Amino acid sequence: MDTKLSITTLTVFLFLASNVRAQTKGFDVTKYGARLNRDITVALTNAWKDACGSTTPSRVVVPKGSYMLKQIDLKGPCKAPINVQVDGKILAPKNPKLLNGVDQWVKFGYINFFTLSGEGTFDGQGEMAWKHNDCGKNKNCDRLSMVSKLLISQYTLHLVF
Repeated sequence: MDTKLSITTLTVFLFLASNVRAQTKGFDVTKYGARLNRDITVALTNAWKDACGSTTPSRVVVPKGSYMLKQIDLKGPCKAPINVQVDGKILAPKNPKLLNGVDQWVKFGYINFFTLSGEGTFDGQGEMAWKHNDCGKNKNCDRLSMVSKLLISQYTLHLVF
């Protein structure tokens, strides 16, 4: 009897787990105008807004390929759990001045139940940006701010690039 109950319980659990995953709504940036080797800042912002406003779990997808991204601040609070799945390569501007004086390239904030997943990368293009840094010769230079920080507290996780 215990074995039957355990098998039934496991079957129901697996069904529910797969059903929850199937109900996750996808927001692919290419459906918002993103194109390979082009700036996806507007497309990613719009996909984020729609996903964050969804009342069901959602996923913002950046598919395989290379994409350029200017400074972006993706904020919550979101109405349901949200996942950003990066399978492509996201490239920072080669010239850090294009970040408009902001010291963070990609920022996620004020989000509960957030996950960042995928097989892609965030490429800060440090070597390209170094050409624009004259701090070795100029003490009043604009410092490059391509840093990454991971801040964890009891209730929050902050990841800043």
